[in-house]
Amino acid sequence: MHPVLPLSTLIPLILVILAAGGFLAWRSSFHAAGKVRWILLSLRLIALIAICVLLLNPGKWVPENSDQQKVWPVLVDNSASMSVIEGNESRLDQALALSGKVAKLAEKSDLATPQFTFSDSAAPIKEGDSVSAIGDTTDLLTSGSGIFTRLQATGTSPEGMIIFTDGRQTSVPSNSNLALQARANNAPIYAVPIGHDVKVEDIELTSPRRSITAFPNQNVQITAALNNQNLGEQQVTLKLLNEKGDLLAEQELELTNNKLTLHTFSIKAPEKSANWKLSVNHLANEQRTNNNDASVHIRILTTKTRVFIAEGAPYWDSKFLAQLLRQQTHMDVHSVHRLSDTRYFSINSGEATPSESSTEVFPDSLEELSQYDLIVFGKNSEHFLTPKRIDTLKTFVRDQGGAVLFSRGKPYSGKLDDLEALEPVTWAAGNTASFSLLPTSDGQAAGLFGQALPEPDSPVWKSLPKLKDAHRIDAVKPFTRVLARGTLEGNRGTFPLLMVRRYGQGVTGLVNADGLWKWDFYPEARELGNMYSEYWTQLIQWMVAYSEFLPGHQYSLRASNQTVGIQQPIVFTLSYRGSKSDPAPSVSIQTPGGEVQNLTPASVTSESGKPTWRASFTPDQSGNYEVSVLTDDQSPSPALHVVATSPPNEKDNLNPDPVFLRELVESTGGKIIHPSELETFLTEAFSDQERIEVEANLIWQPAWAKWFPPLIILSLLASEWVIRRRQGLP
Repeated sequence: MHPVLPLSTLIPLILVILAAGGFLAWRSSFHAAGKVRWILLSLRLIALIAICVLLLNPGKWVPENSDQQKVWPVLVDNSASMSVIEGNESRLDQALALSGKVAKLAEKSDLATPQFTFSDSAAPIKEGDSVSAIGDTTDLLTSGSGIFTRLQATGTSPEGMIIFTDGRQTSVPSNSNLALQARANNAPIYAVPIGHDVKVEDIELTSPRRSITAFPNQNVQITAALNNQNLGEQQVTLKLLNEKGDLLAEQELELTNNKLTLHTFSIKAPEKSANWKLSVNHLANEQRTNNNDASVHIRILTTKTRVFIAEGAPYWDSKFLAQLLRQQTHMDVHSVHRLSDTRYFSINSGEATPSESSTEVFPDSLEELSQYDLIVFGKNSEHFLTPKRIDTLKTFVRDQGGAVLFSRGKPYSGKLDDLEALEPVTWAAGNTASFSLLPTSDGQAAGLFGQALPEPDSPVWKSLPKLKDAHRIDAVKPFTRVLARGTLEGNRGTFPLLMVRRYGQGVTGLVNADGLWKWDFYPEARELGNMYSEYWTQLIQWMVAYSEFLPGHQYSLRASNQTVGIQQPIVFTLSYRGSKSDPAPSVSIQTPGGEVQNLTPASVTSESGKPTWRASFTPDQSGNYEVSVLTDDQSPSPALHVVATSPPNEKDNLNPDPVFLRELVESTGGKIIHPSELETFLTEAFSDQERIEVEANLIWQPAWAKWFPPLIILSLLASEWVIRRRQGLP
């Protein structure tokens, strides 16, 4: 028996049911004749006894039997990269031949090996099908997950999965639960990598600076990097085109085999922001044709950057920097240099001779500081600062979105506690001499290197003269971004060299080095233009833009990411620092096709207390998106340039990716199988896996689970009811 309730509870309950049922049946038949009365009582008690027997649930334990055939799904990659010919056959031919071996060995062991092709999704291979390598993408993760879902829908649990592929996942998976599903089904994945590395023959064109910030008609340097991979000596034509495809400049170039060739166009910036394109002609034997163009975004600022320079210990660095910035037509510079405690001279943009004063000149009020976008300090800044001025400087950065740059390392002698809140680091004693500037990945991610300035891997950084006099750092403060590091000679280590840190709505920066002025005289570094001029002007423009508000702007606009893939969402954040009572803006987005979409951002709470909004957008096509803020007033409108990139093409990289495959299979308990080891592996894996009876957990088989027990009970109760009706009983 397997009673529905514990016997200690069920037996008393059965006795109560029988006693109560018999009593009620006897009492309700009081007016019946004696023989009829006993018949009615008997029918009621027999029915109740039968019901109580059901509650006792008689039966027996039996094993659960199933006649289940083991299933090993096989996936064959038919994406375009599998069309590569190696030897006398393609990768796909190799994969199909190996999958055929799997089918023959499985047939001997009476196992099922359903076969599928996959590229972006899996499809069954039917008898007589012709399989071609034509898939535009490879999505192994989604395809494998789909197989598990398909088998589970038929009640089949696979024993394992075998995949023949070159292993390169070129698509963002729409479903990445493959490893989890494999572990849940206790079905390891085994991958057989197909193919070898392919010798690439290609000309690749890139732009080390994908975004350039400039002013109208400012002379800008647009650099192209051409990598000749295994095509021998070649002559190509490099062109610079505007948005309409009109030719702006061109140059014939001789490319050396397996060498990087750099060329810089020096050209006037346009009146408005624009997307220009570098282009090189396709060669006959090129493997790829989608990397012969590179876009360059020219971001045009319409208001001058206002800079105040305070130098307490003039040296070549400060003299060169002040002179360079005063020469920039897009900057309005006011510089003050301390010669002694009683001699200060200042010179402004457009002035030929300096003016001298016996006292320091520095903005005393927030109103005066707000006349500038950036305050630059050299050394010995304590001669310009008082506790009141430092408090005003903090307010200028924190609440007004101002920027402060410490351009020559530690900006004061000894200690200046009040200023420490604005510094990205805490200082230690001592100096470091002779080192090189090395951009970091964070500097590239921040958009300074690789966009405004050459990327970290650019050879120009190694060609520049060594720097000196970096002050030793005790610690880098939290939330500080290290954009470049100093590399000591002889690989003796590195230290933070270029840093920025947000402070409220503004930003502070630190260049922990002297000697950059030497870059202005180094001809070997001029392949990418004048690196001294480019470094400082682009750094200052980037810093001002890194602050939440651009010069002269009352609204700010930021994107969660300015380079995304198709169907990857972007979040835009807007803030307002003006005085309007109802400043709600909207966001305008111009798509690559020229269509304009307007978004209404939602108001959100901001830590700064200033009006803030957010809006989300998902690009659905590749190309350049122009994003701007629409307002009711005539104030300058901030704008952003967002690039949506196309997914990788199957022919972009034809080399196998065994690392990806190994990580995938090992996460499921499987492993990589070399093609030469496949037959041995299959023999072992398929052994003892013929059709077998699987004994799982024992199950209870009730003795009453047939058609007649309920019928008997119903017949007894029905007979009692008929007799009662004939006797006129209730």
